[in-house]
Amino acid sequence: MIVRFLTQDDVAQHDRITSQAFSYSCEIDNPDSVLPAEKVLGAFDDDNKTLFADMEITERQCYYDGGILTCAAVGGVAAKPEHRGKGAVKALFSRLVSDAGYDISILYPFSEEYYRKLGYERAGLCVSLTVPFSGLSGVKRNTDVTLYEGNDKEKLLGIYNSFARNYNLCLVRDSAEAFSDKPYYSQKYTYIHKDGAYATIEIDRKNSTLNVSEICFDSLVSMLGILGFLRNFESNLSKISFHKLPENTPLLNVIREIKNCDIRIHSTGSVRILNTEKVLKAHRYPVWKGGFSIQAGSDVFGVTVSENSTQVTKSPALIPDVVMNTGTASKILLCGTENAEFNPDIIINNPQSDFFKMFPAKPSFFSDPF
Repeated sequence: MIVRFLTQDDVAQHDRITSQAFSYSCEIDNPDSVLPAEKVLGAFDDDNKTLFADMEITERQCYYDGGILTCAAVGGVAAKPEHRGKGAVKALFSRLVSDAGYDISILYPFSEEYYRKLGYERAGLCVSLTVPFSGLSGVKRNTDVTLYEGNDKEKLLGIYNSFARNYNLCLVRDSAEAFSDKPYYSQKYTYIHKDGAYATIEIDRKNSTLNVSEICFDSLVSMLGILGFLRNFESNLSKISFHKLPENTPLLNVIREIKNCDIRIHSTGSVRILNTEKVLKAHRYPVWKGGFSIQAGSDVFGVTVSENSTQVTKSPALIPDVVMNTGTASKILLCGTENAEFNPDIIINNPQSDFFKMFPAKPSFFSDPF
């Protein structure tokens, strides 16, 4: 099997696979068809002509402990039905890991168990929240917003990135592609509040619902400001639905009657570390002396922390304080530990190790499409 990046000469085969895998109509051999803007990695048979499976890789950056990691955001993983179960998808991910050009990788799994076998683990939880407008009655209304129509890009991106850097794995945005600059055509409206917040909304009149696909703020004042503006829709709609929020969203603090709300828990997505040494060095450790050793997958690392430096050593001769598979290590090193003593995928060889003190639970979240 040959694994390589697709070129424009492979576009017809790419179209065939995605049409078969995702069941959508496609005009095969359309001379105007082009590959996606992202990199497309494909698994071919040994003659390098017949495509078995492919996936799209979007190169991004994500926030981590106040710094930034390089990220391979994986989407569009597709295999021909007649070639499934023959190792083509596994070969694609093996190539992604072996290239070592990224620090981490994230994806939205169709099955967490399937991708767990490839080293990915659920990064954390998020919530969807539907509230009657009466539940926000304690928030004062206002009209201190402007509608985004292509202007104020820098302000919009500043608000997003200020919000995002508070959450590990949240993707850095350096363009406004996530926002519609033609709201009257798309019916997706992004309102920017003067206090440094925004919300992107769509109106569902049939269900009398204001759908909020994204809301960002970085202070109590800005949160109350944008919620106060959204209350203006209660004159002709009965409820407001926030589609994806961090698990610890402060919006819950302002709801008057939680019993009248619909709150659902979802996975925010899955993550895999591709460069464990880089993550161990990038982690912001508590300011005190300590150390630990960890086996993550097949690799063993020793870490020594002081107030002024962090030393990371990779050595198979080290005896690890804790042992975990790649997926579990990815979740804990990137998102922190919580109830580790109840995690069956962690082997604790040294209960006195500093490891768990070094990785407290941290807010993690990502929501960008890719």
